Amino acid sequence: MDEQKRLLAQTMAFLMCTTPETMVGKLLNFCLATKVDAQKSSKTPLEFAEDLLDHPEKLASWVSEVIDSDDQYSVEEMLAVSEIPLDNSQKFMDYLLAEVGDLDTQGL
Repeated sequence: MDEQKRLLAQTMAFLMCTTPETMVGKLLNFCLATKVDAQKSSKTPLEFAEDLLDHPEKLASWVSEVIDSDDQYSVEEMLAVSEIPLDNSQKFMDYLLAEVGDLDTQGL
């Protein structure tokens, strides 16, 4: 299997390990609702993702920066944002990272 297919398979498998109701699911729903335009943004999608994981305390500003990255605001983005408790970013990210550690990802 080539590298791109392997990455897609791993991503699909990871998504199948969670549900939209979980903290991970809520963050992934937001990621699916947004579209980072690397040509208009100062960061690539991977850089955005790494930035959040390196600085989880900056969730609120990260969400804003991701939304602004393509200059196209959608209802789906706003609905996805409403699912993320931005008033307590650190608690959300602590819970999310613990949830990721508890996921059954043996098949990845």
